[in-house]
Amino acid sequence: MYVRNYLFAFLSLYISLQIHIFSAAELVYAQDQLRGFELYQEMGTPGFVQYEGSVNIQWLPSDLGYLEVEEVDGGAEFFAVDPETQKRSPLFSNQQVRMLTRALEEKYGVELDALPFLSFDYVMQNQAIFFVYNEQDHLFHLEDVTLRVLYKPEVERAPYTDELMRRMETSQLWNGTYSHDYRWFAYVKGYDIYLVNTETKQQKRLTYGSEEQMNGRPSWVYPEEFGQRDAYWFSPDNKKIAYLQYKETDVYQYPIIHELEFETGLELERYPKAGEANPTVNLFIVDIESGELQQIPTNSGPNTYIVRPIWRDNSEELTFRRLNRKQDYLEFLSYSLDSQEVRTIFTEQENTYINLHDNFYQLNDGEHFLWTSEQTGFNQLYLFNFDGSLVRQLTDGENPLGSIVRVDQKNRLVYYTAYHNMGLDEYFHVVSYDGESTQLTELDGRHSISMNAAAEYYISRSSSFERPYSASLHKSDGSLVRNLQKLNVDRVVKQGLQAPEQVIFKAADGQTDLVGLVYKPTNFDPTKSYPILLPLYGGPAYQDVTNGYKNANSYQRLAQLGYIVIRANYRGSGNRGKAFATLHYGKLGTLEIDDYAAFVAHISERSYADGSRVGVYGHSYGGYATAMLLLRYPNLFHVGVSGAPVTDWRSYDTIYTERYMNTPKANKEGYDNGSAMTYADQLKGDLLIIHGTTDNNVHPQNSIMLIDALVRSDKIFDVMFYPDNRHGIRGVHGAHYNKIRMRYLTERLKPEHGEKFLDKYNWSN
Repeated sequence: MYVRNYLFAFLSLYISLQIHIFSAAELVYAQDQLRGFELYQEMGTPGFVQYEGSVNIQWLPSDLGYLEVEEVDGGAEFFAVDPETQKRSPLFSNQQVRMLTRALEEKYGVELDALPFLSFDYVMQNQAIFFVYNEQDHLFHLEDVTLRVLYKPEVERAPYTDELMRRMETSQLWNGTYSHDYRWFAYVKGYDIYLVNTETKQQKRLTYGSEEQMNGRPSWVYPEEFGQRDAYWFSPDNKKIAYLQYKETDVYQYPIIHELEFETGLELERYPKAGEANPTVNLFIVDIESGELQQIPTNSGPNTYIVRPIWRDNSEELTFRRLNRKQDYLEFLSYSLDSQEVRTIFTEQENTYINLHDNFYQLNDGEHFLWTSEQTGFNQLYLFNFDGSLVRQLTDGENPLGSIVRVDQKNRLVYYTAYHNMGLDEYFHVVSYDGESTQLTELDGRHSISMNAAAEYYISRSSSFERPYSASLHKSDGSLVRNLQKLNVDRVVKQGLQAPEQVIFKAADGQTDLVGLVYKPTNFDPTKSYPILLPLYGGPAYQDVTNGYKNANSYQRLAQLGYIVIRANYRGSGNRGKAFATLHYGKLGTLEIDDYAAFVAHISERSYADGSRVGVYGHSYGGYATAMLLLRYPNLFHVGVSGAPVTDWRSYDTIYTERYMNTPKANKEGYDNGSAMTYADQLKGDLLIIHGTTDNNVHPQNSIMLIDALVRSDKIFDVMFYPDNRHGIRGVHGAHYNKIRMRYLTERLKPEHGEKFLDKYNWSN
């Protein structure tokens, strides 16, 4: 007993001594820590967090490994790298390099010591490479080592087509399209498709359209809301082109004025507003040699959508999808070029709406295809025959499929991601054609996967609330080959930045569990009082909160000024299944707004959270949610910056709005309840409305209508318009937008370090 007491006393003294030494070290260490505005500035410096290692891996076709490029005098050398051993070997043979450089020397009268380009693409089923040299396109056949210089006319960019669709600079409309054998180049001029022979330069016009009947040129609404960026497609045998024709005779023209031009420009955008006339979309096939046209009997009209035309691999059929206007009934159809008839492969129907997808994979046997569907209530994978009969459902359960990463037809496997844990996590899985599924990733968090074409190796990039970003290389069975990259968070640790607090709170219905985050300053003092700031988006099936490393993100940085920054998911957010995503079907602007308010009320109960200083900001749907929170909960929200808001769903486009709200005629109550103007007389706080004057997505009309309603209610508010800016406010205007938003919030919410922030930028009153 005496010995045991002695040992216990000794251990107690030792432990207390260690604690004392550790605390002293912490005290010295803390002297280097920044606080408040100084830490805010530090977090904004380049390299505050740095990546160690490299994950810049470009997979090569088949099992060739990945590509490494070395720049040398006059060009580059290309190597294939074995993923496991990292052994390098020349990607091209000596003969291929010699013949290619010789051909270029003869063509351009130059001397070359290396391949004179730094990048290229494998094309023609990896039998050739495509590259640009001397501002011309080239095709080099790897087997017969011959070079083709491809003739391509300059594609004209029609006025006001900037931001007609996302990533416009990479669009088919601005760049044209080669046939699969690169014999032909197709492009749109005006409202028609033209074709040129890349060898003979012979050109022909394939269609005859007009501004009201566009061939191969998409209207605004299809690429924006269906992701239907392309509008014409070569058949696999390169003999025909399928194309969409957009007939917009009855579609409303919204006037957009470009006032920075000395002679003011007028853009008339064909924009179908909710409940009004849609474009009628027809589908055609044109024979390249003869010019013969076949109009596919699609039964098109303003109340049908024709989307996703995809050729069968045998070039004998063209598949497409027809969706009704309510978007709750989808037909997967196929047109036979031989019989000139349309057959139904299968149909799908839901109570609310069907989400379009690109998960249609034809298998090499020509008889089967893969497809995803939410028919069970959770997005799952299916194997079908082309006659429409189901072979089997490959995945099941309540973890919705996220994306198909790779189809390994040789081994009859499909690699995919799926969402877990209320949609917070995304894991990597593999399933056989027989339906046997295995989870390959073990660590929690979101995993982004890149897999080689042979499905032998993959790279997983991931992080979680508690785990910094890292990337690693694995074999297809999930076993680790090596670590590739990690985030160096030494400065994050040094400055004492912690993961935001995760909060499970009840939705406004008092029953549904939702996830929220709470960011606090590093010098957080529970005896002080902090303003609450809510940055948000809030749209259908979106997630404001996911499981990723957030210790040094923009919201953590914002907290250092002296805010309690909060983020939250809501009823209607994504990746928890179809029933959850559609909870606010027909009533946008209600449930999600109520749930944000419920979270703010929940956090306001904490002694350090000042419920009298609550701010919110967002853009697009986030701008709408911001306005709605200030108007519907005027006693809870005090300051808001609303960027490019939809203020009444009647003024937004058909495809997006009616998907979630039905038509104004069928759902008048939902549209009225979701209109910001309905609550304009309730504004009490400070509201700043911001919009681009040439926004072709959410028209400035939305903000102008809200401004009018607020004026009629005798409310005081603030407005900022950015000249000639679309929905995304960019460049110097975007920088200015960020500044005035920060100034507006800081002046009114008065965070602890706000004055230093304002003084730094000479913004103090």
